[in-house]
Amino acid sequence: MTIEELLGNKEFDPCSKCGGYAVRRLTDPQVAYYRAAHRLHDLARLIRATPRQRAVDTEKFARTLAELSDLDTPTAEAWFPSRGQARQWRRITNRLRNEVQQPQAT
Repeated sequence: MTIEELLGNKEFDPCSKCGGYAVRRLTDPQVAYYRAAHRLHDLARLIRATPRQRAVDTEKFARTLAELSDLDTPTAEAWFPSRGQARQWRRITNRLRNEVQQPQAT
């Protein structure tokens, strides 16, 4: 299989390929970041893909985004080598929070 075929395959799940082996090589802060990034990605997909569900789960989405954007100093230092990366993370969570709070068009 070529890289092009691999990237074009919508059913490919790279996270299922290592059986967790790669995660065992990461430090605790790296694993925490990896999991938080997956949660953020999944939440962004839900917010943007299901407007009706978003209306139902606005509070839940807002709580999760608040949790993901609350980076205390040790967490931010462990997850992001530069302040710019931490700012980018916060910008993304804030943008998603604004999307959740916008009224739904009917």
